[in-house]
Amino acid sequence: ILNSKKKMEYKVVSNIKQFALLKRNWNMVFNSRPYSVFQSFTFNYYSWKYILDNSSKNKLYIVQILEDDFPIGFFPLYIDNKNKLRFINDIHADFCDIILSKDIDFTDLFKFILYDCKNKIIQLINLKEDSLIVNFSFANSSSNLRVSSFEKYTELKVERGIFPKNCRKLLCKERSEIRRIVRKNQDCNHLIIDKSLALFPRNEILELKERMIKNGDRRDDFLPISQLNLIEMLYNNNQLEISLTRDSKIRAILFVLINTENSLLWIDLYDRNSYTSTLYNYISYIGVRSLDVDICVNFGRGAYKWKLAKFRPDILDLYSVNIFSNKFSYLAHVTTNYILMIFKLIYRKIK
Repeated sequence: ILNSKKKMEYKVVSNIKQFALLKRNWNMVFNSRPYSVFQSFTFNYYSWKYILDNSSKNKLYIVQILEDDFPIGFFPLYIDNKNKLRFINDIHADFCDIILSKDIDFTDLFKFILYDCKNKIIQLINLKEDSLIVNFSFANSSSNLRVSSFEKYTELKVERGIFPKNCRKLLCKERSEIRRIVRKNQDCNHLIIDKSLALFPRNEILELKERMIKNGDRRDDFLPISQLNLIEMLYNNNQLEISLTRDSKIRAILFVLINTENSLLWIDLYDRNSYTSTLYNYISYIGVRSLDVDICVNFGRGAYKWKLAKFRPDILDLYSVNIFSNKFSYLAHVTTNYILMIFKLIYRKIK
């Protein structure tokens, strides 16, 4: 524990039993600001339990931030097999962040972490522009800190009404295409289910997943059981709903993370033999959810061409922040990345 002049304390949680005890205070901090589901206790705890804790090389490293013994924040990190401090499950979390109920001194926090974890790199990805960490990083001129644009994500604001008429962003050609897709799939049924309406449809999901892998639309490692277990926990915790289309069988499934401010269209599955059914699934979901209220649809990470072509969402930046314990650590990181880049270029030319 390190005490600061502001009576701040940083306690490191390093095992799953301690992690489980954080639930009540974590939820309290989480509810203090409009964070995404990716910052929730459920997502982080079960990401660790089902996915990351399976490897003995991963080490849990959650920093609990207290002021006068009262919890005001949680930094959900782990140490990977390359000795890097990363957000828990940053591979599957479209948006990562620390959670805080009030502002803190990030210089003090990072000093504590780097002192406690000597010769390690803090590598944070998928941070939105309004993240407090990103704002701190842009304002900090330290040579041991690097912030850069990392990825894109897309959002679409839709006013209350009948979709696509209620979306100002869409041009006539996009609206016509949406109506064409709806007509083409008029024999399909669209449903939105949650815990209150139906049990988690695990067998149907696995069946559609296998069809996608068999058709070559996804790799063999797509949606492993560990990730599906996490998705089921989010569903059972009312943080995820499922949009699906079906005729004689399920043609498309979309996992939607439910947030107070928007709906995040996270992971989709579809049948290649009825490709427009996945577009119909997206269109129908937006149509149902925007019928009575204004909504913001978040398409998540990646500025995918088909989403841009069909829905014309706004494109926004995600950032990465790398913090190094010393200048040598920074130079070693830059040199390693440069060598890897050269090898990749050579490999592409040979291939």
